Amino acid sequence: MNPEIISGNEAPKRPVFLTVLCILTFVAGGIEFISALFTPVFAEQIIELFKSAPNYDEAAMSEAITILRAGWTYYLIRAVLTLGSLSGAILMWKLKKTGFHIYALSNLIALFVPMLMFSIAIGWSSILVTACFIALYALHLKHMK
Repeated sequence: MNPEIISGNEAPKRPVFLTVLCILTFVAGGIEFISALFTPVFAEQIIELFKSAPNYDEAAMSEAITILRAGWTYYLIRAVLTLGSLSGAILMWKLKKTGFHIYALSNLIALFVPMLMFSIAIGWSSILVTACFIALYALHLKHMK
């Protein structure tokens, strides 16, 4: 027999919604990490692709082009912050409260990096998504140790 069941100390069970949040973070973080590694390599080709579009608007695309031309420093910072976010999600998957703090800090810093490096305004959609995920993870802190 399992000694945990006999003593009544069952391992804590991860809530389904926390599992869903973590999986979403793993997918988005994986894509972001790969993007951070490959974007600097293909930045000029991506810019040329943008410029070849029939409805290309240079003014509307100026911030995107600035980010694409940011270089390795910016993208390595993004990769490190993404690894922080993923590490936090892995810890939360294991029901460790420390993971929430690592996740929240990594994502809040990532939100401000373009503004601090290039004076690019933070988009409301980025603020909303970041705040929602942090808030939704915070709802599960009671399940973490």
